[in-house]
Amino acid sequence: MRFSQISKREKESLSWLLHLKSIHFIQLDGLRFFAVLSVMIAHWLQWQWSNEILSEIPFVNGVLFFFVLSGFLITRILLVQRDSNIENNSSQGKLYASFVIRRMIRIIPIYYLVIIVALIINLGAVREIYPWLLTYTTNIYQSISNEHLSVFNHLWSLAVEEQFYLIWPILIIAFKPKYTLTIILCAILVSFGHRNYLYATEANWMSLSYSTLSVSFSLAFGALVAFWSVYKPKIIEYLSKPLWILLLGLYMIVLFFLQYKFQLSWYDKVFAEIVFAVMASLIIIKAYQGTFSSVFKIILEHKWIIYLGKISYGLYLYHLFVPDLIEFIWPDVIAFNHDYSFGKYILFLINLLITIIASHVSWKIIESPLNKLKSRFQYQ
Repeated sequence: MRFSQISKREKESLSWLLHLKSIHFIQLDGLRFFAVLSVMIAHWLQWQWSNEILSEIPFVNGVLFFFVLSGFLITRILLVQRDSNIENNSSQGKLYASFVIRRMIRIIPIYYLVIIVALIINLGAVREIYPWLLTYTTNIYQSISNEHLSVFNHLWSLAVEEQFYLIWPILIIAFKPKYTLTIILCAILVSFGHRNYLYATEANWMSLSYSTLSVSFSLAFGALVAFWSVYKPKIIEYLSKPLWILLLGLYMIVLFFLQYKFQLSWYDKVFAEIVFAVMASLIIIKAYQGTFSSVFKIILEHKWIIYLGKISYGLYLYHLFVPDLIEFIWPDVIAFNHDYSFGKYILFLINLLITIIASHVSWKIIESPLNKLKSRFQYQ
């Protein structure tokens, strides 16, 4: 069911808040897949391009899109459940415990499975960094060490999300509802200030890109959209106009070329991702209402794209391990990549296919069955 299909009267009542629990945002599933596909392009393909402009396009910002989306979905759930909690005079502790347990059921099993398998086969530097991996703190390790973790490098973003899942609910549930908007805006400002501080002090680039405080603005922008969607639907309707996406998109393109030509360091390292998070927020506003139309609607609501969005967590978790697996099975793959003009694109498709297969199997055998356990911890 879509937001636009709910009557105005329902939106203005408490039953509207409770009804929000049952809405599934189908176009957001499609966006999930394209976000992870963007990251795959950055990790598998972009570094091989000789075109300077193409090599500068921030495909890796698919991770930031996930952050904004997570901030939206998680905060929306918390706001709806918190308001129901207040109405029923129920326990805040139980609400927090229910939320955290349900999140753990969703994300931890296959994550720890990957780490355990890596430990058994002694993959990369896993036996040196496993305490950080097991505690979801690799982003902290990298912020301090400025060290690339090879096939485990992408797990920094999962560490950020896990830290968000533990801390953010406390801020939403524990404080009175009248402070919610202030908390969200403060999170944006503090994160922006922290990024500026790191830039001014010439901190290493990983602390600027990977530390939780540095990227929490993206999660907070998603939270802001969630706040408006629940309490200020008129703002959502205003911002859902295509004009805003077009104008901001034009602004981003102009600034991209200006940055490319004049090397605008502050914009590139501090502000560009803020602008991208705003764009992601506008896209999410349209998608959660289901108002993308024409070819965008056809693509985002295609059953295959929706399914790939559903298994996007597995796609992201497994994808960086796949090239090494292929190289292990086929040692001459690097030569193939360089000897044939389209070799890198063929390998990209092979990587993608194997990742999809692995994620599909993971979903069917592990994730989907375990997800059914979440109903036992559903907060009423």
